[in-house]
Amino acid sequence: MKSALMRTALRGATCLSAATLVVSVAGTANAQDSAALPAADETADATDTIIVTGSRLGTEDVRAQPVSVLTGQAITQQGYTNVGQALTALPSFGVPGNSVTGSQGTFGAGQTFVNLYNLGAQRTLTLINGNRFVSAGTSSIFGAVQGSPVDLAQIAPDLVDRIDVVSVGGAPIYGSDAIAGTVNVILKKDYQGISLTGSSGISEHGDARDYNASLLIGQNFDGGRGNITVNVYYDHQNGLTTAARKATNGDKTFFGTDPSGQYTYARFDGGLHYSIFTNTGLPAVVDSVALYGGGVYAGFTDANGNALYFNKAGQLTSFQNGTPLANGITEAGGDGFAINDYSNLLTQSQRIQGTALANYEFSDHLRFHGEFWLGRNQASNLADQPYYSTYFFGPAGSANGNLILSTSNPFLSAADQATLQSQLAAYGLPTDTFYMARANTDLSTGAFKTTTTLWRVVGGLDGDFSVGDHDFTWDATVNYGHITSHTKSRELVTQNFFNALDAVTDGSGNIICNPGYTSATIATISSTCAPLNIFGYGNASQASLDYVTALSRTRQVNTQLDIVADVKGDLLTLPAGKVQAALGYEHRRESQSFDPGLFYTGELQADGSYAGYGNSVPIDPVSGAYHTDEIFGEMNVPVVSSDMHLPAIYRLDLNGAGRYTKNSLTGGNWSYTFGGSYAPIKDIAIRGNYTHSFRAPSVTELFAPSGSVYELANDPCDARFINDGPNPSVRAANCAAEGLPGKFVTADNPNGLSYISEYSQLGTGGGNRDLENEYARSWTVGAVLTPTVLPGLRITSDYVSIDVSNEITSPGVEALLAACYDSADYPNFFACDTFTRDATGQIVDFTDDYFNIAIEKFRALQSTLSYALPLNKLGLPDGAGMLNLSANWLHTFKHYYRVGTSDQQLVLDSYTDPKDAVTGNIDWQTKDFDWNWQVIYYGPSKIDPNAADSAYEYPNMSAYWMVNTSIGIKANENFDLRLIVNNVFNLGIPSPYTSYSASKYYDALMGRYFRMNATVKF
Repeated sequence: MKSALMRTALRGATCLSAATLVVSVAGTANAQDSAALPAADETADATDTIIVTGSRLGTEDVRAQPVSVLTGQAITQQGYTNVGQALTALPSFGVPGNSVTGSQGTFGAGQTFVNLYNLGAQRTLTLINGNRFVSAGTSSIFGAVQGSPVDLAQIAPDLVDRIDVVSVGGAPIYGSDAIAGTVNVILKKDYQGISLTGSSGISEHGDARDYNASLLIGQNFDGGRGNITVNVYYDHQNGLTTAARKATNGDKTFFGTDPSGQYTYARFDGGLHYSIFTNTGLPAVVDSVALYGGGVYAGFTDANGNALYFNKAGQLTSFQNGTPLANGITEAGGDGFAINDYSNLLTQSQRIQGTALANYEFSDHLRFHGEFWLGRNQASNLADQPYYSTYFFGPAGSANGNLILSTSNPFLSAADQATLQSQLAAYGLPTDTFYMARANTDLSTGAFKTTTTLWRVVGGLDGDFSVGDHDFTWDATVNYGHITSHTKSRELVTQNFFNALDAVTDGSGNIICNPGYTSATIATISSTCAPLNIFGYGNASQASLDYVTALSRTRQVNTQLDIVADVKGDLLTLPAGKVQAALGYEHRRESQSFDPGLFYTGELQADGSYAGYGNSVPIDPVSGAYHTDEIFGEMNVPVVSSDMHLPAIYRLDLNGAGRYTKNSLTGGNWSYTFGGSYAPIKDIAIRGNYTHSFRAPSVTELFAPSGSVYELANDPCDARFINDGPNPSVRAANCAAEGLPGKFVTADNPNGLSYISEYSQLGTGGGNRDLENEYARSWTVGAVLTPTVLPGLRITSDYVSIDVSNEITSPGVEALLAACYDSADYPNFFACDTFTRDATGQIVDFTDDYFNIAIEKFRALQSTLSYALPLNKLGLPDGAGMLNLSANWLHTFKHYYRVGTSDQQLVLDSYTDPKDAVTGNIDWQTKDFDWNWQVIYYGPSKIDPNAADSAYEYPNMSAYWMVNTSIGIKANENFDLRLIVNNVFNLGIPSPYTSYSASKYYDALMGRYFRMNATVKF
């Protein structure tokens, strides 16, 4: 789990630790339990039959399962431009696998993968109108997700009628991947008329502007026997980097290693800055670090003994230190590299999507339904970690080592040349060259753009027939989807980079590249060497930039063919009603292919291996396909109905479903569910179900070749972490058995893992063709209350339990290390064979493939409340309208992820997964006006639930509050106007303001945001 995020950030290259930003778009939507759908002035009771997702029977709701609904009206009311972001904001959804905000998944900028119950986007099955949808996920191990989730950014918000979310029980109905649950997006059907909607949004700071337009046209024809509905949607979003906000930029407060030793991490002001280099250049007299531990180590100095560095203009000036931290290489404040200024906060994106829906009734018993999708989405990750040049990533002259530069470089002033040469002479060193560390943010920004093209066709027939007194319906649908994603970025080519750094003057005094160079075999933007001014910031000529950079282009192609046929109807009639059943067959074929392109593939060597052209490890192509043949069945049995007038039993239903799946790669497997609902009286119903589900391994997990990866980790045997973990005494004993001293500290050099994850370590990772399915045993039990004495009130509450076993994961070297040293079976546990230490105890290699080695457990209480109150019941005029109150609450009792024999990564109660999450809405609606207030609450949480409280100076995070509002005016029958304000009171990140998940706290990071919507209907 953790390593997948790390490898996404690293893109196969050396990387430094920084704040992780995975963020979501502003605002939150209102959801309600599925059975709360009757109009507000109707009296709904716990036994109402509502047609919802989770059953193929078509005429019965799934009373045994919790099903919540997010309406298209709520999405519009809150101003969402992305359907996935609307879902992500609900309490039951965790940090998305990727979203339009935050650091983007490599090779997939702007894609949105929702994550139900924080169990992983690959364990949430997403459907459109009950049909599968082709995944946009990248099959490279450096992609955002490891499975095949659906990109919900492909769906135009204006086309959504509602979104059903079924907890846990969808697998036997819909197949693999529904371990956490099923999301079914229901589109508008039989739309009649023309609707044109436009909106524009902007932040209080005057940035992050968004504008979009949606045209929805629907027309019945042939006397109402047919309908065609067409939607065209355009959205343009201006992006932001983390430098744009105080809560995310390089000056923000943060936790760092405490020099006093009182805490592992203490809170510091001034921002996390790397003092070992700047993005303007930090020179050193030898191949080492100029500064270490707040003092000059191998740097050049001024007359007062302060280190010298190059300012933005490229001139040597005195380096101002911040507060040195215990690791020796970072400081709070100062002139070092402000790493948090260089990440993505909001993607720059442009989406154009077209969808056509059609249906036609050939006769009373035969109908056609079809869909056609065409979309083109472009999104850019605006900034990421750059190409580093530092001693910590290799020896001088290697791809990421210190730069070796001439003291006579003509871009240096005469005074600076003299300073460098005189100090080298004073050390008794050669005076012709010096070393320099640099974060090359003006040469390689980490920006990349992904263009995703979708086309999808769905066509089917459905009908009905009768056999005696028994009525049946049938459906046969063919669904084919094709997605192509291209990612383009500008990358630094090391060989040309070094050529351009070797600048000299010719006989005429012109600055040129030193003759005799050999350019890289890969084509760069320009083939003509131009000298590069590396001193300062932004001083390089365009000609030199074009020579040292190449355009990388990757290509991902995903296809899906899904054929489903079923028949359903009533088999017999019992005293309580009709026994309904469904029987069907499904054939599905999935394929994925990833081509890394010339730059990321690297240069072929004589021994058959590849060497990177830049600082990225060679990335391998990945391709694979599989198919399934599946049969499924479902039955609902009414045992007691209200008409039977039995004591203590108002209604009793039993239902069950099963599916057998034959996968061409993993063989045959069963999934099944059974449950029921019991209403002792009209006002209350009790429901429950048990489900056995599975997830088949994806193309990435199966077929990705083993290759080099960089990962960050904390060594559990380090003195700072040896007291962490589920059983510190076991960890300490196992580390001692390894031969490591009690005061062991991981090395802050390229051969070891930094003890606070400051830089990355090279290892290997890839797929595993021996993977098996992962399995889940889940159950829910709950109640629905609709008191007759309070018409319009509905309260639901369900306990959800999910146990995932044989879980497929690439756990990351940190989890593998912890699993080994926290194991009661050390050193025989599997994880102990996945890494290597050198003679000094430092980690020098690791293997992080995909394995069936994890378990995950989730326990939560999910509750909703909705109350519709006509204000005339309070004595107000009829025109006063309706007051709608609603709330959604998720309280998580337990959520942990385990590799090995002990709980290794506690998920629950971190600031990304607080125990309590609540969304509440107060909505006043009249005929011509509505006003919605929304309150979002996340309970207090911990900065790191895996660490002892004593590790952090401030280990706990305060509760989070956010308030949004929306005001709509219906000017007439043809024109609507709406003003939306997110973060009305400009609330910020809760104390201690140093750690956050921007996917949950985006409104606080963005600040107050305004949006205006206008709709014209014809």
